[in-house]
Amino acid sequence: MTSPDTSYCLPALTVLAVAASLLGCAPQDAEPGQGKAYFDEPHQVPLGVPYEGKDPVADEPETVASADECGRGRGIDPDGNCVPLVTREHEFGGMVQIPAGAFMRGDIPARYNATSGRERPHHEHAGQPLFQDQLPSYWIDGYEVSRKAYSKCVEAGSCSPAVCLDGTDGRPTDRQLGDAELDAFPQTCVTHEQAEAYCSSRGHRLPSEAEWEYAARGPEGWMFPWGHEFRDELGLALGPVGYDPLDVSYFGLKGFGGNAIEWVADAYEGDANLSRYLGGEFRKKDGPLARSWAAWKRGLCGGSDCDLGTRYVIKGGRSGARAAAWQLAKGQTIAEPPANNFEDDRAIAQHERLGFRCAADLEPDATVLTVPKPVAPLPLYRQVDGYDLFLGVAEAVDREEAARFCSVLIAPGDPKELPEGGNGWRLPTLEEIRAVSVWFGGPGPFWAVEGAAEQTFVDTQTAEWDMVEATDDEALMARCIRSR
Repeated sequence: MTSPDTSYCLPALTVLAVAASLLGCAPQDAEPGQGKAYFDEPHQVPLGVPYEGKDPVADEPETVASADECGRGRGIDPDGNCVPLVTREHEFGGMVQIPAGAFMRGDIPARYNATSGRERPHHEHAGQPLFQDQLPSYWIDGYEVSRKAYSKCVEAGSCSPAVCLDGTDGRPTDRQLGDAELDAFPQTCVTHEQAEAYCSSRGHRLPSEAEWEYAARGPEGWMFPWGHEFRDELGLALGPVGYDPLDVSYFGLKGFGGNAIEWVADAYEGDANLSRYLGGEFRKKDGPLARSWAAWKRGLCGGSDCDLGTRYVIKGGRSGARAAAWQLAKGQTIAEPPANNFEDDRAIAQHERLGFRCAADLEPDATVLTVPKPVAPLPLYRQVDGYDLFLGVAEAVDREEAARFCSVLIAPGDPKELPEGGNGWRLPTLEEIRAVSVWFGGPGPFWAVEGAAEQTFVDTQTAEWDMVEATDDEALMARCIRSR
């Protein structure tokens, strides 16, 4: 994992810092007396060793005066007791019961840079904006499915061998292996269908995107599974499942931030998060994003209407970020995969770092736990100097699409049904951008009333914006404003 580019991003980082405080930068380690989650504790790499979780019956419930006193790795039972999260074993690991609760889904990018999108329009930040979600209690694996676990499924005839697009099985290099055993590494190079088949063989399923993200970040909206701080020592090499003692999520699970990226159950839609705040369509069928997608797909299979299969969401790294990979249609292959996926990541299909974990519904007679910490919601628009500023951004839009995006926007607090003429949201003028620059988030360029506006200079105290040249059909970004 490389360090992110921080040039031209003072306002965006200001937003990020304030957002972190709003979401709740709680201590990221268990406080004294609150206990540790199972996966916080030292353990052996699970080479077929049975999972040894805690016995919730043997643990005495901890009576607390309020849920705020109940730490991470615990839940509130129906009697109001603070109890350890329930765990259960299976042959190659174990599952944790995630308590029911609300949380903020999505991502807050550190900067909005449309430079690469002008050349090849695509979604750079498909995880934005944030929105509040609610989940019932469910089970999820404590770490990724290992190669040993998957090989047993193949031997039993319930799974098929995993093969990367390049024909290899995705095994790590000798240098990456070191003293570890190959069986301990995550099973990668699987298709979405193979991941589903493995989970089904256990009587389980793939987690939904919401379940994966909630298990990774918890109710306090951590930007990364371990907290808000970026860790630049994490590389792109694989390690044994559960090997990183710092890659521990809010609920005490491992591998969400580093190691393998992971399939989830949901089909991918680039504007999925943004569409929750829209009362109509804003993209044109022949807009810049549509044209870019058609050209990229022609390079993969020779035509814009060819059947490559279905793209599903893949998760990893930043908790709320989202990307996609193909479950290729039967008989479909990609003879010469391009270096990068459409969104600029590298997992086009069964990739050498693409693995998975399984989830399951809670049994009807199981004791339901709820999360001790209430969700800390983040405002989706800010009131600044007489303006409302929506914090979500439409990416890869031409000038007409940008204006249409603002006209169909329904921000929190707006009428649920879009009134005729919209809710007053519109593109900003250059002077309005300058007035709210601390919250605008550059460098852009963004569409403005006068044309394209870009952040041209940043130092520790100022952020300057000016107009730049752009044709009306170019793919820039759009952020909406309205007068109060």
